Amino acid sequence: MTDIGTFNHDDLLGGSKKLVTEDVLLAAGNLLRGSVLGRVKQSTPTTGAADGGNTGDGTVTVVTGGGATKQGTYTVKCTEAITNGGRFEITGPDGFVGTALITAGAGGTAVFVSEQINLTITDGSTDFALADLFTIVVTEGVPNTGTADGGNTGNGTVTVVEGRRGLKIGTYTVECTVAVTNGGTFKVTNPDSADIQTGIVIPVGAGNDIAFANDEIAGLITDGSTDFAVGDKFTIATTINPRQVLLLDKAATDGSSEPYAILTEDKDASVSAQATIGYLSGQFNERKLIFAAGTDIEDVRDKMRDLGMDAVASSSVNQ
Repeated sequence: MTDIGTFNHDDLLGGSKKLVTEDVLLAAGNLLRGSVLGRVKQSTPTTGAADGGNTGDGTVTVVTGGGATKQGTYTVKCTEAITNGGRFEITGPDGFVGTALITAGAGGTAVFVSEQINLTITDGSTDFALADLFTIVVTEGVPNTGTADGGNTGNGTVTVVEGRRGLKIGTYTVECTVAVTNGGTFKVTNPDSADIQTGIVIPVGAGNDIAFANDEIAGLITDGSTDFAVGDKFTIATTINPRQVLLLDKAATDGSSEPYAILTEDKDASVSAQATIGYLSGQFNERKLIFAAGTDIEDVRDKMRDLGMDAVASSSVNQ
């Protein structure tokens, strides 16, 4: 280990390397200064969405990611109908993941565990039928496209959606405020019902588009073959803030297994997410760094160094 000499009063920081900080959102936990943070990059819903054509009224619940969860769509499909039961096939974005069997019996369950996805299938009052289906969509927390409202007149699109530093968790809307042939004017409203960008104008011309960007969200509005009407809108439901962090855990499946920052202050987010500050770079006493149980500095030392967070040993501490 490298000995860099004197550290500061709390024995966390040392050396002459410049400290760089950034605002972050601690999603959960009661953490101490020096906690190493990983950024949450993907979101796994806790329940499977039942297909509208399902016969059975059972459920897929207790959904969590595994060690190798991928972004994309997982499906749970009934491949054999059994009274008060059923056999199911689970597939992921790259294909087959595994099978699960509900042992016959009213209200019975099947617990499925894998490196990609974990879930519980529960029998309902009406039996599952062959091909009954549930979907589980693992996303990066900000969908790439806006969802067109069912009452829209125009058939244009909102695509290339990205979250920005100030992104809020909730539903954004992109709405047409002025209708123009082969064009239109739009506004963006955030989850707090505040209009954060107005006067977004598509240059007149069939198929033309206009990019919008602000401190919270960005995207591209494109004219379609049928013109937009006033009130046409798109929704963008976000579930992850771009600076959302958790205590680093090498077993995490949401992205927080990779180092992102080091907490600058004690912060309690055990009840609700809390805004705080993280060190992005600097020189740190490895003995004062805190990780989730089962994770230590040797799991991430090289990755931290690549990001400018040098974890070293101290030889003395200012008193």
